[in-house]
Amino acid sequence: MSENLQVIGVDLGGTKVEACLLDAQRRCLARERAFCEAAKGLDHVIETVHSVVERAADGQPYAAVGIGAPGTYVPADDAFYGVPHTPAYETPGFFSRLKADWRVPVAVENDANCLALAEYFAACVGRYHYVMAVIIGTGMGYGLILGDRLYRGARGGAGEIGHTTIKYDGRLCECGRRGCAEAYLSGSSISRRYEEATGSRAGVPEIYQRCLNGEPAAVEIIEETSRLMAEIFANAVNAFDLEAVILGGGVSNLPVWYEKVPTYLQSRLFGVPRGEVPILKAQLGDSAGVFGAAYLALRELALMDF
Repeated sequence: MSENLQVIGVDLGGTKVEACLLDAQRRCLARERAFCEAAKGLDHVIETVHSVVERAADGQPYAAVGIGAPGTYVPADDAFYGVPHTPAYETPGFFSRLKADWRVPVAVENDANCLALAEYFAACVGRYHYVMAVIIGTGMGYGLILGDRLYRGARGGAGEIGHTTIKYDGRLCECGRRGCAEAYLSGSSISRRYEEATGSRAGVPEIYQRCLNGEPAAVEIIEETSRLMAEIFANAVNAFDLEAVILGGGVSNLPVWYEKVPTYLQSRLFGVPRGEVPILKAQLGDSAGVFGAAYLALRELALMDF
């Protein structure tokens, strides 16, 4: 019976891998995580993923596995593309090796798309039908829900808005291009911009605290970041006629984005009259990616439709 089925979700990042066991009603029964230590090589990563999955399952059967991973997987090439922070994952055959030991259906999707799925089902169903979810952490990832459906594009690479240009020939991005949104708005990029301005290293939360204390350089960085964030979000709203933006990832926890960005965003919208386009804080925290991955597995079993 389908109500007794269980599935595994895997959130594979550059730093950690997390697995969860979900039932057919989307209830989380167990979660496990570990550092993936990608610098030790793909063999080590694959071994770690399998270990985390088996700990989450704890001997219980599972009927499918869903994986959220950075970049875009192209089945014809058996390769991921667009993983500048963890280039080892782009090794051809990585996904085939990863899933070889599982005797159940396995689905893979971009990790930002998994975030978008999880947050859409958590907070947007029946309220918003055209939504963009954004992960801001070490890098930037985007997922699109258009007309209540996950939008992947022609080859699965839709939503790479972090690598659209904010400033022509601007800052060098880790992808090799210049002027990308990610080169200004990721957590590491915000910290680099602050260090260049002050000679002092600080994480984004500390920069924000210094902003609250009135430090001029920190105030300028936070203000500029808010305006740039609004600009790139407005570009997406104008392009896809979005109703809401969901903000997740480590950088999303600062209240300043929810205070400043919506006003700047509204002033940059074009075309048809729109009501307020809210910036919603992700509800599931760092659980979103692994839950969204598990939803891929439930879709493989025809228990979800998106």
